[in-house]
Amino acid sequence: MPLSPAAEREQIHTRTIDITAYRRSDGLVDIEGHIVDVKPFSHHLLDSHRAAGEPVHDLWLRLSINQEMVVQTAEAKLDVGAHGICHLVAPNFADLAGARIGRGWNRVVRERVGHGRGCTHLVEMLAQMATAAMQAMWSVREPEGETERRPEDRRLPPALVNSCYTYVSDSEFVREYFPHDYRAAE
Repeated sequence: MPLSPAAEREQIHTRTIDITAYRRSDGLVDIEGHIVDVKPFSHHLLDSHRAAGEPVHDLWLRLSINQEMVVQTAEAKLDVGAHGICHLVAPNFADLAGARIGRGWNRVVRERVGHGRGCTHLVEMLAQMATAAMQAMWSVREPEGETERRPEDRRLPPALVNSCYTYVSDSEFVREYFPHDYRAAE
């Protein structure tokens, strides 16, 4: 269902984020993210000019992770950065190797590539890439028919417990489908 009708308006910026997961033949999973920022009009930046429709940002990031959600390698490529020196941060993203996607991920990301060591836009996208990695791992880890297991045999991955409204430990959903993880509200 779309949003309600909008007020009269004109488009001034478009950010496209594409995140795709790939199962590799060596057992790892690649999570690739791509950000493109475009304005529908010509504009000047401090050190460059962009024609209408020309990207302000065209940024790539790949995380290769194992089954335990540990980053094996990370690679960034800034095809177009807002400024001439932006591409110089790309090698810093390799410092994500060894980090585990899960609780504390955003803190680790800020420590390793935040605070001027990385690109704000790629750092922000890493939170979404982590969520995509978790979604991808459901496909990798869950054998065919796994959803057919009896509720008393199912467990929620620890990172999902209390992560959202549905998976809060006292929800009816958790009580019905993950009784081992259900905790009555106090």
